[in-house]
Amino acid sequence: MAERLLEVEGLVKHFRGSGSWLGRNAEAIQAVDGVNFSIGEGETFALVGESGCGKTTVAKMILLLERPTGGVIRFRGDDITGLRGSGLKEYKRLVQAVFQDPYSSLNPRMQVLDIIGEPLQVHEGLHGRELRMRVGELLENVGLSPVTGSFFPHQFSGGQRQRIAIARALALRPQLIVLDEPVSGLDVSIRAQILNLLVDLQRDLGLSYLLISHDLAIVEHMSHRVGVMYVGKMVELADKDQLYENTLHPYSKALLASVPQPDPDIPMGTTISGEVASPINPPTGCRFHPRCPIYFETGMCREVEPDWREINSEHLTACHKVEPAVVA
Repeated sequence: MAERLLEVEGLVKHFRGSGSWLGRNAEAIQAVDGVNFSIGEGETFALVGESGCGKTTVAKMILLLERPTGGVIRFRGDDITGLRGSGLKEYKRLVQAVFQDPYSSLNPRMQVLDIIGEPLQVHEGLHGRELRMRVGELLENVGLSPVTGSFFPHQFSGGQRQRIAIARALALRPQLIVLDEPVSGLDVSIRAQILNLLVDLQRDLGLSYLLISHDLAIVEHMSHRVGVMYVGKMVELADKDQLYENTLHPYSKALLASVPQPDPDIPMGTTISGEVASPINPPTGCRFHPRCPIYFETGMCREVEPDWREINSEHLTACHKVEPAVVA
């Protein structure tokens, strides 16, 4: 794997319902509970799973929009969870985000020049002609004309707005961009264009991506490695090709089986029934066991949380049924 840019170790985020509709004595919502992964330079790491599994909460902690309850986030070897002052400002320059909805992520009262130029004014002190030239270059990088800098967001299509959001993310020459469902709000005909733009920018600028998505076709197209989450836990972590060709965890198999096939004669794979477990009161043992098609009758799955099992150096899973690699 490429040199590590970001490392996440034992990441935990619990929310409490004190004073809310949950009640003052409500139990903690275990949104993220002990997640580990890393992202290399120039790599796309994808987090996948059903809505509510904790993947967006992980992204928010990396962006420092939420503070972790526990665990460590390291950027180039330094713990960023306690950053303040100039260190925090520098981290936020190097780690940017592109969010799901281009209609709400851009200020409708600002011209594109100001939307993209604001971080350049704050961090680099650019103004006037120099600022306009830099914004024009960024617009060209994402396939838009520099003259559109005088336009407002409502004058663009959804795909064009997402290009503007990408240009804003690129403004400060970041090293890591968090892509939170970057094309789910766009027309199908536009999605491929935006995804290919992101791939081209990664190749040309050496960017790293954390891709948050529930669309496994997009993950297959974009990612190098994939982490599968279920109710706050990581259940499988693998190289993209290994995950798709040799899926191990029953939850991962069910996710892949849910991808629509263009040929109706192709049978569906493993499916699961039941409801997603509650992060307020998750099941004991393996959190997936109430829905698992290979649940152990012995009760091990219900009582013992599975450890990570290494199938090879690039493929790990947390399942009692899967045997670890045999070392000669």
